[in-house]
Amino acid sequence: MLDILMLNVHRRYLNYIPQYGGFLGIYLLAAFARQEGYQAKSFFGTLPEGQKRVDALCATGGVAMVGLYCDYDNVSENVFLCHYIKEKYHLPVVVGGPQATALREDFCRKSGCDALVRYEGELTLLELMNYFLEDVGDLASIRGISFMDNGKLITNTERPLIENLDRLPFIDEDCYLEPRHFFHGLSIMTGRGCPFHCAFCHEGTHTRKVRFRSVANVLAEIDAYLTKNKSENLYILFTDDTLTLQPKRVRELCDGLVKRQKKRSFKWFCEGHVHTLYNHPEMIADLGRAGCTRIQLGIEAGTAPVLKAYGKNTTPEEILSVVRQCRDAGIKQIYGNIILAGANFSKEIYEQDKKFVQKLLKEGCGTAEIGVVSFWPLPETPMTTAPADYGVKICDKEFVTSVGDFPQAETAELDRYDIAMMQRELEERISRQMIDMLENWEVPTERVLSWFAKSAYREGYGGWYVKLLGQEVLYSYYEMLYLGEGQASKDVDEIAKAHPLRVVPLYKYMQRRGDGRVEIRGEYFSKEEMEIVLLTTGKVSVEEICERTGSDNETVMNVLTRLERRHFIVYAI
Repeated sequence: MLDILMLNVHRRYLNYIPQYGGFLGIYLLAAFARQEGYQAKSFFGTLPEGQKRVDALCATGGVAMVGLYCDYDNVSENVFLCHYIKEKYHLPVVVGGPQATALREDFCRKSGCDALVRYEGELTLLELMNYFLEDVGDLASIRGISFMDNGKLITNTERPLIENLDRLPFIDEDCYLEPRHFFHGLSIMTGRGCPFHCAFCHEGTHTRKVRFRSVANVLAEIDAYLTKNKSENLYILFTDDTLTLQPKRVRELCDGLVKRQKKRSFKWFCEGHVHTLYNHPEMIADLGRAGCTRIQLGIEAGTAPVLKAYGKNTTPEEILSVVRQCRDAGIKQIYGNIILAGANFSKEIYEQDKKFVQKLLKEGCGTAEIGVVSFWPLPETPMTTAPADYGVKICDKEFVTSVGDFPQAETAELDRYDIAMMQRELEERISRQMIDMLENWEVPTERVLSWFAKSAYREGYGGWYVKLLGQEVLYSYYEMLYLGEGQASKDVDEIAKAHPLRVVPLYKYMQRRGDGRVEIRGEYFSKEEMEIVLLTTGKVSVEEICERTGSDNETVMNVLTRLERRHFIVYAI
């Protein structure tokens, strides 16, 4: 029997449910509860899946208590599931997570939940379990919770933060209600808290004091993961906001990762703070040396005034420099967001953001990936509590009109519909620029080919590879090179003996024009030149094409060069 079942459930919004990756909270709580002698397991999935698990366990008396994780997107799911459990099974239910601090009487009345867990949850949950399961103590004395008493919401004093994070246990497979089928990587947090005060961010608003696990403790968890996991596609996600805060600690961690890379190859992800990386570029070199595959940078805006309003303590020039250094250090995927409808947003700011995004993509040269989001009114942040100070009007603080697909704020100049159209336009511009850069050979061939090796497992996918997948000609060209079934002309030792080979069907990409010429992907060929094009089947060599068409080598190579320029042929043996 389980003492507690914890669930993080969402409806399948926009026909998508994220696979387990960085959602550590309920699993950390399960590990802690187990360490303290309770039987605990956690489940992440869709609301219907979660309800089925609840029924399967609760109908046979297999659960004594339930915990629910609440974020900005699943409040209504928690209302439904909590009310369902209370009505049908009469079990104590507690709700925690980042949105719990914003929940009020209305949520408690509708859901019937017994307590809200505010901020850091381990010690608070332990006391709640002692209370509900062992009849120890009372709700009024448990720090870090809110609860209903005689129709009023009572909020107790906050609980001090856990100082020694090394005392917390590692997550293991016993923490999962069911075996993991989709994600076999390791999500790991090496510290908690954030010293920065970004105006839109919940983490920096509340837990400004940073507490770190020792590097030895972090590496011990990684060792346990590497020992138990026999997969060839190992992936580690460092989920801290502040992994790159201390250069000495980063070097010690990277030294440990390098040693382990020599025994077992793995890829890894981390987040990085632009200003600290800019001031300590040696950290970027360490990340690259230790095999960091993907990094997420807090970009957010392309203008100095907006970055200042956010409290980012960085500049557009620093962002460009850090992207360039990450690229040169060998970090293959560099991700960052641009926030629309944020601080002092206007048409002018939007135009500057567009230009900045263009620079970022150029600077990244096939590594930079830019997401476009609109401002989210997360609880207790400066922008949510005083939006007028940032030139923002919040239209939907309850997250009921959007699932990430429509803005929740507007400005005096731009309404939500204007901002939605801007979001779509900017995403389309980014997509078009990425394709154009690939078409125009602005991304080194070696970099493109490196994406194929990572495509064998889901965690290795990057935005550029996904973009490549949608372009049949480009993908076919580079796949032929990757597989060794063809070469670029510059790599061929004796071009006359090589066999030009089309990578896609000719009929799909040719248009016959009124003047008799044939257009293939922007190149125009005369009737005589088409005789050469038709022979690019891989069955005859360059010198044989010359013989069959009666054309000299210069004419044949002119046609072949134009086809190769459009990624239409490779050279086979």
